[in-house]
Amino acid sequence: MLTSLLKTITKGKDLSERESTIVMEQIMEGTISDVQLAAFLAALTTKGASEGEIAAFAKTMRRYSMHVPCMTDVFDIVGTGGGRTKTFNISTTAAFVIAAGGVCVAKHGNRAKTSRSGSADVLEALGANIFLSPESCLAMLQDIGICYFYTRYYYYMMKRIDAVREQLGISTVFDVLRPLTNPAQASYEVLGVNAPHLVEPMAHVLASLGVRHGMVVYGQDGSDEISAAAATTVCEFTPKSFSTYEIRPEDFSLPRAERDELRGGLPKYNARLTRRILDGEKGGARTAVIMNAGAGLYIGGSVLNLYAGIRKAARLIDSGLARQKLDDFIVISHHLGEAEKIQLIADKDPEDMI
Repeated sequence: MLTSLLKTITKGKDLSERESTIVMEQIMEGTISDVQLAAFLAALTTKGASEGEIAAFAKTMRRYSMHVPCMTDVFDIVGTGGGRTKTFNISTTAAFVIAAGGVCVAKHGNRAKTSRSGSADVLEALGANIFLSPESCLAMLQDIGICYFYTRYYYYMMKRIDAVREQLGISTVFDVLRPLTNPAQASYEVLGVNAPHLVEPMAHVLASLGVRHGMVVYGQDGSDEISAAAATTVCEFTPKSFSTYEIRPEDFSLPRAERDELRGGLPKYNARLTRRILDGEKGGARTAVIMNAGAGLYIGGSVLNLYAGIRKAARLIDSGLARQKLDDFIVISHHLGEAEKIQLIADKDPEDMI
């Protein structure tokens, strides 16, 4: 079956929904070899994954991934990675501002792949415990309105796939699929992509996955987030409408950032920068965070429009509420982690502890 599908792809033809579902089922179940997987990913990258293929792949991946049902609708802000600008952890920093604004944020992410610091890396450098059970994540979401799902903890089948991807050393369809498989299956989302041709197709994919209000953004300086140094292409959507437009920092009376102000480094560097921004430090990095946080506040329903979201994001930082949300996140993540350890010991058979 895979051989015939490879022939279809190498001829430049798109797979049907059924064919896409079958091949992703084989990948998830591990019934194809590493060589076959690499050949498929390379061929698909050469052809370019279609909107229909990505949607079918994502739906199938969700069936094979752990689902964590939430009591309320949640929001996610995430990027595909692979952006040319190698920025600091803007969406992770923005997540705390968004949560401080009353939006329930169920963020998910991983360690660095194309940058020097992934969301998991910077959260650890900030002092948080990222190894929490689904139950603890839900408790954190209910308590402080934000939690973090570390993807390696939830998607056990990805270990082998990631090893093949790393050996290939090229962008693959999994770069855009990983952000689509949040365990909480967010109803509201801001998704950053690393190429302009992905903006509108990915908006349609998110809508097909059940996202009720979302934005797909591409910074025209090559960043997979709303850029503070250039114009950003946005496709905003609801179940009934899709609208593509551009935004710029000056549209919101914000000065453009210099690219060096947005450049990230190792986790400890990015963690220090996150703290400085949430402590109110001015500059281009702050502009990037409040623009992305403003989009999250708007998409998450905290404000009526993007302009109001950006103004509110600035107030949440200056009031100290965003920094307090980060501090609460760190403290509670460790309290829950300790509670999990105590429960694990309590659940052991006494004979096993002799």
